[in-house]
Amino acid sequence: MKIRSSGVIKLAFNGKSRNTSLFTYNLQKETQEQLQAKLREKVVDFFRFYSEFTNKIPVKHFDVYSADFICTNSCKIDLLSTKVSVVGCVYSITEIKSILQEEGKKFGIHIEVNFNA
Repeated sequence: MKIRSSGVIKLAFNGKSRNTSLFTYNLQKETQEQLQAKLREKVVDFFRFYSEFTNKIPVKHFDVYSADFICTNSCKIDLLSTKVSVVGCVYSITEIKSILQEEGKKFGIHIEVNFNA
């Protein structure tokens, strides 16, 4: 499978997301810095919302995924249930870890995501 040059990326924190936890991307027109800024903006949006909770649990699972993939051998992809990680093809683990740690610290949200699994 190969990611499409443009589409939508969605985020989930501990399996939860908001209606605003998604953004469009265009790999042909946007730089890596612009893509990082979009990811950071959505992480900040979620953390700002989550920081208001009284009983916050640490973020142990973070998913950044898209359904905008092409099957390179002409197979069919179920667009309703497909969730393919964009780690490695759009963002590196290092980029994601850095953004989560920096923004989590600002909002007092403990990050326990195992990036090696």
